[in-house]
Amino acid sequence: MNKFIFLASVFAILFSITSYTQNSFEISFSTPDDELISASATDHNGNTILVGSKGNLVDQFYNALLIKVLSDGNYIVKQFDSPDIYSVFGSINILENGNYFITGSIGENANMDDCNEFWVVILDDSLNVLTTSTFNIPPEYLYLSSERVSIIDNEGNISMVGLVARQDEQRIISDFYALKLNQLGDSLVTRVYNSWPSSRTNSLSKLPNTDSLMLIGKGALLNGFESVNIMDRDMNIIRISELAIENSERTCYSPDLWLNDSEFIASINRIYDKNRSREYQFAVYKINTSGEYIDELILDRRDTLEYVSRDKGMAFSADSIIFVSGFQSYNQLWTDIPSKPIVYMVDKHLNLLGRKELGGDAYYDTWGTIATSDGGCIIYGTRYINTGAYERDIHIWKLLREDFEIITSVEDYPINKLLAKAWPNPADNLLHISLEGFEAGQDFRLRIYDIAGQKYLDKAYIVSGNTVQCQIDVLPSGTYVYEIQTADGQVRGGKFIKK
Repeated sequence: MNKFIFLASVFAILFSITSYTQNSFEISFSTPDDELISASATDHNGNTILVGSKGNLVDQFYNALLIKVLSDGNYIVKQFDSPDIYSVFGSINILENGNYFITGSIGENANMDDCNEFWVVILDDSLNVLTTSTFNIPPEYLYLSSERVSIIDNEGNISMVGLVARQDEQRIISDFYALKLNQLGDSLVTRVYNSWPSSRTNSLSKLPNTDSLMLIGKGALLNGFESVNIMDRDMNIIRISELAIENSERTCYSPDLWLNDSEFIASINRIYDKNRSREYQFAVYKINTSGEYIDELILDRRDTLEYVSRDKGMAFSADSIIFVSGFQSYNQLWTDIPSKPIVYMVDKHLNLLGRKELGGDAYYDTWGTIATSDGGCIIYGTRYINTGAYERDIHIWKLLREDFEIITSVEDYPINKLLAKAWPNPADNLLHISLEGFEAGQDFRLRIYDIAGQKYLDKAYIVSGNTVQCQIDVLPSGTYVYEIQTADGQVRGGKFIKK
């Protein structure tokens, strides 16, 4: 890319780690500029690679940014600085040879509205730039958004869907911009799909046992509703199905966990119209490729405003454990009111296994979740500190399962030692909940809430003993409610105190 000259600076940063356990950490990347992460990936060495931008929100001038988070909690930053060239990163994929394939948007006139070129940067795992290239967007479009989703398809090529903006009478319309590139960054396929009234790219994934792709997004249906869009290997949309989920707004993360050839797991924001006001919750769903709802697990509580992370709400570990992150909202971005991001641990059967709150010292929102090679996860987001200057910092949490997983089992407990419905009370590490009176083989769900209604456990069991044993040492101290509900509607419950 001869006409664009960047000062690419790389520097390692050692920082203070807030430790939960030996391998958990918390990072805040803070500068006087506004920083934002838009995409993430895990490289072959287990490092987390975050890409985004750094700049000035008021002037709308940004330069591309990369943060490489090492497994020990240290990190390396690479900046692509230029005083007169606007640049942002929008996606990252890790190639078979370990190199980082990053796409972005770029413009010569230091203005987002002139960001009219698609940008490819390939780096090795030491963050050396190996090659760069650019492609002009179609001339009828004004600029290219940094919002996009990408995967490595079955042919080893990078398939991507982003957004391009055009002027339509008195408004700006964002259309789908689909590309296929080889691993050298050469363009193989380019397609544009008109949308209405606007579009959003939520996820892109490979359909099992085919060469087809599935794009979940908003805008392919001209009524503006969310849809599941099946694409062939050449990025042609061959089938569009409305995402027929009642009270849903948008899907946030690609379904990397497929239950079979047509059913997958996804995270979705839910909207309830209540007394002429809108209440937001989020949930985990089983959905099929026709957009049909199969089952759900509601994660947060009523009477709050909570959202799934903005761009990557779910991450899956190798044994199908799902990490789902979200954040509280006050419907006001630039605020200094403290908030608490949330991460849930769910399995593929839609059992909730644990919950953890983060933050609380500032206003946060979360942008993504990524699984780590040790079975844990990284949550990355934005921390609003200098709200008067419209400036955000990047904040990152690394969690292990033992930081918040409630381990349970159905056991036979000596009848003469059944002390109560739930014991000991107060409890420290281990809680026993009696199943006395239930029949062997009976299905039931056990739920545990705090007194504010936040759900920490929601799991299906079969009666194969007379107690449920719960390792509750990960619960914050306080008062909790437990509830046992059988398939025939029988409910039993009570309270306990966690020391």
